[in-house]
Amino acid sequence: MTIPEAIDALRPFTYKAPHQALGTIRAHWEEAEPILVQEIGNRLAEPKAKDADALFLYAIHLCTEMRSTKAFPHFLRIARLPNLLLDHLLGDILTETFSHMLARTCHGRIDDIKALVEDPTLNEYARSAALRSLLICATEGGLEVTHLSVYCIDLLDRKLECRASNIWNTAVEVVSILHAPGALPLIKAAYAHDLANTFMATPDEMIDLYMSATPQSLTLANSMADRPFKSTESAMFFFVNTWGRESKPEDKNVDLLDVLRERIQVRPVTREPSVSRNAPCPCGSGKKFKKCCRTFAAPPLLTMSVLDKPVRDEHLSANDWMQAGYLHQDANHQWKALECWEKSWEEMLRILPQDLQNPAEAETSGAFEGCEYLETWLADFNALLLDRCQYSVEAATFAVAYLAEVPARFPGLADDIKLDMRVDQAGCLALLGRQEEAVSMLEETIRTNPDFAKPYAALSDMYSFDAMKFNIRPDLTSAARYLQMATQQAKDCDAYKIQSRMEDLAEREEDMREWANRKAP
Repeated sequence: MTIPEAIDALRPFTYKAPHQALGTIRAHWEEAEPILVQEIGNRLAEPKAKDADALFLYAIHLCTEMRSTKAFPHFLRIARLPNLLLDHLLGDILTETFSHMLARTCHGRIDDIKALVEDPTLNEYARSAALRSLLICATEGGLEVTHLSVYCIDLLDRKLECRASNIWNTAVEVVSILHAPGALPLIKAAYAHDLANTFMATPDEMIDLYMSATPQSLTLANSMADRPFKSTESAMFFFVNTWGRESKPEDKNVDLLDVLRERIQVRPVTREPSVSRNAPCPCGSGKKFKKCCRTFAAPPLLTMSVLDKPVRDEHLSANDWMQAGYLHQDANHQWKALECWEKSWEEMLRILPQDLQNPAEAETSGAFEGCEYLETWLADFNALLLDRCQYSVEAATFAVAYLAEVPARFPGLADDIKLDMRVDQAGCLALLGRQEEAVSMLEETIRTNPDFAKPYAALSDMYSFDAMKFNIRPDLTSAARYLQMATQQAKDCDAYKIQSRMEDLAEREEDMREWANRKAP
């Protein structure tokens, strides 16, 4: 088997591991490595795209197994991706094996990994993976245990920002495993100031681990730090065991609409004609009734609109997707509901007359008659979309386009709704890593609509309480400035609880001062 043939054998999503291809690549690593590293780079160039094949996943694990120094810069870039893109690209790999990817390919570039650990704009689990990778380096002899102990002490004492996140739990765990001298007061302080999460591990559990651990007991396989990386096959087992085994309906659209079988429908009142057995059948077949239908079929069930009229034929498709979305939402199937409503919106754009300027006029003008008022449905769709886009690159990407498309399609939409959508669009841009564009959009909204409080509140949250969500460096001074501007210019501060936000921010600043002024252990 040649290397090109082996590479191609890694592409299919199959539940049988391509053992021969993997063996060929290992045996001819110098030839295969550049191809696999390039594949990682190609995938990083389009992080929002879906995997067209399995090669990227095999590439990152093979480069880890073979300790490819050429892959390390790509792994650093992966760690710096925004939350949504990172989750889209790696999923559970981030917490399962990414620490090994960094540790096995860094070849002494410890400072690059430390930069990941200390960067407050990065994903909290990527930072934790980076710190765990240093522990792996220590177990493999690539980093002195004493050096790592001192570094973790520095993290807990002064280098980590005063903000609860998973990196605090990981730092506490690592110093406990290492039995780092002087760490006990810092472990207690991390929990006392609610920086380490008790859901991950309680203070007593970490203190017990710290008291029982010794540097000589530092073995990765038996510690709480991680599981050892054995091979590409073992690391890929979950994926390989799943690919090709999912039960997928032949027609996904039909599957989504199956929920309509349960919907409430209305049958018009009809009278069954009195027909003798030997009379012609009412169905028009020309046969006698006794030789044909025997029973008279009632007219089909009808779906009724909010105006208590049957939904018109030209509106049926958009209405079916709309109604299916509500039924899925009632069953707490939010992703299915979103998929249905995206299809309903696509149908809406096709059937709604161009002269419909405001969705509030859809029913009175006869532009659309469905199971819900168009204006109400758009608001429900918007709320569901904003909820889902926090977890999905596809949803956030769709939301950016949709939140611009609705105001453009309905120029008669109320101004406050248009402004709401613009602020929400900025949030979606920030989720996708376009933070500068998001901030610029919000500041422009403030300049053009200074009496509207929502963009001030959004910018303040972006620099404070939502900074980790948007991969932005916390800046409480800027956050407070935006709220102060709102009190001076906006007319609807009460609607967005500007005063309450200012109080919460002041409390946050006090917590940070208290942490900074605490007594050294």
